Amino acid sequence: MISRLKDSGLFTLVLVVLLALAIRIPALWYLPSVGTISKPGILAPMVLGLNTWPVVSVLVSLLMVIAQAFLINEIARSHGLLKPVGYLPAYFFILLQSIYPENLLITEYHFGNFCVFIGLMCLLKLREGYSTVLLFYSSMAFGISILIVPDHLMILLFVLACVLVYKTIVIRDVLAIVFGLTLPYYVLRSLIFINGWDLTSMSNITTTPINIEVFGSGVAGLFAGYSAFAFFLFLSLFGLIRQVGTYYKDNVEVRRSKLVVILFFVYSLLLMLLHWKELKSFHLLLAFPAAIFIASFFTGEKKHWWKELLNVCLLATLIYTLY
Repeated sequence: MISRLKDSGLFTLVLVVLLALAIRIPALWYLPSVGTISKPGILAPMVLGLNTWPVVSVLVSLLMVIAQAFLINEIARSHGLLKPVGYLPAYFFILLQSIYPENLLITEYHFGNFCVFIGLMCLLKLREGYSTVLLFYSSMAFGISILIVPDHLMILLFVLACVLVYKTIVIRDVLAIVFGLTLPYYVLRSLIFINGWDLTSMSNITTTPINIEVFGSGVAGLFAGYSAFAFFLFLSLFGLIRQVGTYYKDNVEVRRSKLVVILFFVYSLLLMLLHWKELKSFHLLLAFPAAIFIASFFTGEKKHWWKELLNVCLLATLIYTLY
């Protein structure tokens, strides 16, 4: 299967879609429970309404994941993040998004992460020519994601680090980032004031408190109950090593794109560890860089039978965890 997924033809695209259907559609007969969201964003009422119809929720979640998968795949292709690309990133992204039954239903994280990926796509386009306007649009997409998933407030540090990949930060860059992040909030507040909308959803936007005292014990016992996630994370770390190993073989533009993805991996991993009690939700963000790294681990011209076997083990572990 791995050798087939390295191809970029129409048949492979259809194969990835069919695999997504085969993995997630059985949830229609084995409906998972709705995950608990301790810090609802502005889309909380809509998500709650969709989850009252589990069949609709599963189908909307499926469409969101497939759309994100092909967006991620196109990012990997257009920025030369790995060769050959085929549809390996899309395939592994779908697997990573489907580890836990709760994520087969639609959640706020699906919508928030989609905005994050749009912002990341804009950031990666800076390699084609630095533009403050593009930086502003990227920050605005991140600002919308903060309204949906409030814990994305930390993304400010990631954006500043990404600017340093391309150039030295000046005051104009900081202003573009700050205005981009805050503009969605002020536009929404203005619309609420003008139209007299209900303020409940805006008033409830809070971030998850971080309890450092129980952080160590929580992380220590993390992987015992999350074997499938640990399996994928282990492979992604090997893929990261492979990406770093080939870093200086690429041109400057590809190196910058790879560095942005590595920074995003560090950001999403940090966010997930700080909110380890909600790992089943925050790992969805980590799925983007992890899918790139795992796909890199499985690429190569030589046919290794053990990689095919490893892929079968991944699928088996995933299906066992889900059903």
